[in-house]
Amino acid sequence: KTTKWRTNTSYFHPSKEPGLIPGCINLSPCWFQQGHENPLDGFIPEVSAALKGDSGLSSIIDMQRPALLSSAALRVMHPQLYRASMSTHVALGQWAAAHGEDQMYRCLQHWASAYSGASIVCNRQSPGHRDPKCPPEGFDILTCIGSYKHAVMNLTNLGIDLLYNPGVMVSYSGWLVRHGVRVGDGDRIVWAWFMRDSVHNYAGTP
Repeated sequence: KTTKWRTNTSYFHPSKEPGLIPGCINLSPCWFQQGHENPLDGFIPEVSAALKGDSGLSSIIDMQRPALLSSAALRVMHPQLYRASMSTHVALGQWAAAHGEDQMYRCLQHWASAYSGASIVCNRQSPGHRDPKCPPEGFDILTCIGSYKHAVMNLTNLGIDLLYNPGVMVSYSGWLVRHGVRVGDGDRIVWAWFMRDSVHNYAGTP
């Protein structure tokens, strides 16, 4: 099904490197679960499932270096969005402290990215899609690492194909640009940094 492409096993390629597991994991210190983003229904933000438990904080600390690099890139490319994101981060920290959300507060203290979430994806080929939960004005950042070659990113509605070699950083509006990736040979890992409109809205950040 179109709605299940993110987890459909047919889009994931086997790994050549022992111990490298194809898949996708989402990390966020504060977000809404899928379909639970309407504050009028009584839902509140929470720590993403992958960061809950004892290992969550150490995972956030381990990813601080790439988080800072993505933040620095955003600060240069889109200063207004960077400032809005940092304001959201502070507001959510204050909210978590006031409501006794201790785990969220600890995660936010160590979350070094201006982005509200990250997906770490291994060996996935994605069909053309948009990311409708991202703000239209926002930039997602994708960073690729691995031993692969011949990967191509299709920006379908722009009519552009880009070589997507290891070490490439791509920034685009996930809401506006229809995109997909054809994976080449070898193992490929992507850090996808993104923002959720609902998180900014919950914090009351323009």
